[in-house]
Amino acid sequence: MSNIKNPLSDRLQKISLEKPILTALVLMAIALFFKWIDTFVLRLDERWGEIILSKSLGFVLVVVFVWLARHKLKDIGLHSKRIGQSLLIGASVTIIAFLIGYGVEYLLAAQQANEPEIYFAALDNKMGVTGGYLFALLLVVGNFINSFMEEGLFRGLMIPLFLTKLSFVRTNWLQAFLFGAWHLMWVFKYYQLGTVQTTGEITMSTFMNFAPQLLMGLVWGYMYYKTKSLWTPWISHVITNSTLNLLHVNTLQGMDSGMMIRMPIFTILSLLSMFVIKYLAEKFQMDTVQPWQSK
Repeated sequence: MSNIKNPLSDRLQKISLEKPILTALVLMAIALFFKWIDTFVLRLDERWGEIILSKSLGFVLVVVFVWLARHKLKDIGLHSKRIGQSLLIGASVTIIAFLIGYGVEYLLAAQQANEPEIYFAALDNKMGVTGGYLFALLLVVGNFINSFMEEGLFRGLMIPLFLTKLSFVRTNWLQAFLFGAWHLMWVFKYYQLGTVQTTGEITMSTFMNFAPQLLMGLVWGYMYYKTKSLWTPWISHVITNSTLNLLHVNTLQGMDSGMMIRMPIFTILSLLSMFVIKYLAEKFQMDTVQPWQSK
């Protein structure tokens, strides 16, 4: 396909290499439009607890762009090379961070006589929608698709594109910033629903929907860069979202009342895990992501 002359592909490839940041912003805007339709028009998040439609369309957008730009999915890290090591790195550091986070939350609650218990329940954290086994399956499937879309867009596409003009440090911060901004739509949703109204509530909601995502974006960006495999941040992203959807700590103060203890610990440990990721990636002799080239 790359040898066939196509004016659209020629133009798209030229623009993406000359203006990678603009290209990324346009792709993000299109995906954001899908998300806006899902959230504010169809309101599938309120009805299903999931917005699988926009997540699916977002991933299709990534695939179509890759194809039109004369690249292949392996060029954004979706390949079978060292897939076992990639999944191991992404899964292990995430699970360990969660084990410690949940453990500290549980022990502190027990120390305060709040009678903590580990509780399994399907819960969409954003909208508070709950359900049984089928809803749990829907959440996990949604996380699989969502992680393909977000990792494909923010890590798989943005990082090699940005590397054509920026250093990795700047590249990683930029894609992480955009990843945090991507989640700010939920602040408008909460305001529409009346969940947040005051200036203080809006400020806190903005912070909580931006800062944690920015920090995890840094971690997932580093995972992808050091392993050159999208499977590494993909499995970490799936485990993170699915764990928060299904595994809870119930106390006398309510379900997940210790979230403000658990999540900072998880985030800090995830950031520190970048040293482990670097060590393992070098031990397994994994390649690093390189800037996109014309094809």
